[in-house]
Amino acid sequence: MSREKDGYRDNLELLNLRFPHHDMLTVEEVMQVTGYKKRDTIMRHMGEKFIHNRISKVFLARYMCGK
Repeated sequence: MSREKDGYRDNLELLNLRFPHHDMLTVEEVMQVTGYKKRDTIMRHMGEKFIHNRISKVFLARYMCGK
């Protein structure tokens, strides 16, 4: 079993506080959190993880910890 990345739970907590009413985030919400200005940049880095234009908070928290 793999180990959680450092900061994963902190990032997930941050996302849960900021977006408490849903588990999947839109591209616009991801832009707010990451600071990316363009949709293309987000899709280049995380595009394969989007499902019907939404991404799981769990994956985003993992991504925020670094690759």
